[in-house]
Amino acid sequence: MEADRLCTPWGRDLPRIPLPEHPDPMMERARWESLNGWWQCAIVPAGSPGPAPGQWRPILVPFAVETPASGVARPLLPDERLHYRRPVPIPPAWRGERIRIHFSAVDHECEVLIDGRPVARHTGGYLPFHVDVADTDRDAVELRLRVADPTDTRGIQRGKQSLNPRTIWYTATSGIWGSVWMEALPRAAIEAVDIRTEPDLSGFRLRVDVEGAGRGPFEAEIGLPDGGRLRAAGTTGAWRRVEIPDPLPWSPDSPALYRFTIRAGEDEVRTWSALRTVGLSAPPASAGGAPRRGLPDPPGRRGRWRPRGLPGRWAPSGRRRGGPGRCVLLNGEPVLVNAPLSQGYWPESGMTPPCEAALLHDLVTLRRMGFNAVRVHVKVESRRFYHLCDRLGLMVVQDMVSGGVAPLGIRASGAVQALGFTLPDRSAAFRRWTGRSRAADRVCFVRELAGMIRHLRSHPCIVMWVPFNEAWGQFDARRAERFVRRADPSRLVDAASGWFDQGGGDFRSRHRYVLRLVAPPRGDGRAFYLSEFGGLNLAVEGRAWPEAPFGYRFLEDRGALARAMTELYRGQLVPLVGAGLAACTYTQVSDVERESNGLMTYDRVVVKVDPALMARLNRELEEAFVRVRRA
Repeated sequence: MEADRLCTPWGRDLPRIPLPEHPDPMMERARWESLNGWWQCAIVPAGSPGPAPGQWRPILVPFAVETPASGVARPLLPDERLHYRRPVPIPPAWRGERIRIHFSAVDHECEVLIDGRPVARHTGGYLPFHVDVADTDRDAVELRLRVADPTDTRGIQRGKQSLNPRTIWYTATSGIWGSVWMEALPRAAIEAVDIRTEPDLSGFRLRVDVEGAGRGPFEAEIGLPDGGRLRAAGTTGAWRRVEIPDPLPWSPDSPALYRFTIRAGEDEVRTWSALRTVGLSAPPASAGGAPRRGLPDPPGRRGRWRPRGLPGRWAPSGRRRGGPGRCVLLNGEPVLVNAPLSQGYWPESGMTPPCEAALLHDLVTLRRMGFNAVRVHVKVESRRFYHLCDRLGLMVVQDMVSGGVAPLGIRASGAVQALGFTLPDRSAAFRRWTGRSRAADRVCFVRELAGMIRHLRSHPCIVMWVPFNEAWGQFDARRAERFVRRADPSRLVDAASGWFDQGGGDFRSRHRYVLRLVAPPRGDGRAFYLSEFGGLNLAVEGRAWPEAPFGYRFLEDRGALARAMTELYRGQLVPLVGAGLAACTYTQVSDVERESNGLMTYDRVVVKVDPALMARLNRELEEAFVRVRRA
């Protein structure tokens, strides 16, 4: 890594095999090998037959081709194709057996070839996929990939990636950006382990599915949090109840995990689970007993919007503001979800952390600051990230990766959040505005939303799904909410984070920057989630992106930042607890490229807000919440 580049301490001297830990602790077999490390790559025009011999160059996988960590640091344009190749030696003990190669994330359209023969195609940049090696009775195979990435020239799910990075939009990520690895499988492998908490927290329901149509026996050994062991047996393809003696629920204060070892036939996998439930408290009597179905009032207006096309207008309804409302229940107990915004970017390696210690640093720092959760923003992190949150007791608010078009610029967004203006999102006009006119794009979004939920739902840390953020690619949020609830009825849903609320979901979810924080109107019937706020900026000399910083409110030094943070909490945030604050998301965990509003600098060298001060403010927030909920 070049000395003058902004870089985290972990990225200065990357190992030959980065991120060597098992990439999937939720489905771990003993026989596996990492394929991270030095590959070869070439970028050629889209219409060319392929790279010439002299066009190949080294690339360090799993870092995206745009990043300095990859050794390439070059963008992939929509009219280009990125090729990868490497030999994959077959361990002598695996020869003749089934071998599966896993790709944790490849952005965006990918074709996989083994020994020149196409074996799989995959579309979507954030979810894992795999291929099987047909002939393994030899020394090695050659693995190749062909990748295309339109980034923001099409309405694909891409989060904050842009070919023209600016303000809140970041450098694109193309090609392999998640770990690549292989494992040996038996003839009939365990293909799924589904573990769900009993509603009364007394134990688990367990289901093991094995390849093939037939059923057979399985055995489960469960490692208890206190070091004890429990055994259970059942039939594959059927649910089995497992009662836990002296059950220990998972929570931020006590993140108790249960280690499952599952054996079926010739296969054995290890996974994790926890006892925990998530819900909402009953609506207060003043809310009318049930969530209101229509569009809610905006802050500062006494009225409900009556849709008349574009734009909207107001009609008076006389509702009053203020008063405590519903709250999140974790294991039946009230909890304030305090989840700062995590973009998940690193200066030297983009969306891929340089190592697990870097991830751990961020999450442990949040815990030291008194936060009990984190919001993963329009990105799907690695399995290792969520497993660390499981272990550390950090609840996760999980966004769907956004696509389509962001319909509002920065100034228009400010006007919308000030007025609480909303529009119905089911019309053709709204879909054109948010880049969702094509039915194929909407189908792709739904397919990837389902894939994300399926991929992540085994992690106890996740307590909430967020299908849409600030109307980026939004369409029919109420229908999306129903879809999410069918896919996972065990978690909460923030159906439309920020604005263009459709009256659904579990939360009245609002973003609030620059303007003073305000209480929600009474009578909404949903819990109040201040889903983005703050964004206090401090650009630290020598630790900032080379281009002009972007932000909402700039401070001169760490002292000014500390005073502004203290006033924001004590003067504005804590008083909202009495008006029903159930969850909040401060923006943000770290600086990212031009954004200098992080609690830490982009290179994680400077923690800009003293963790002791942040912990004290969060403790005051929590104490106010406890007082209100016990009253």
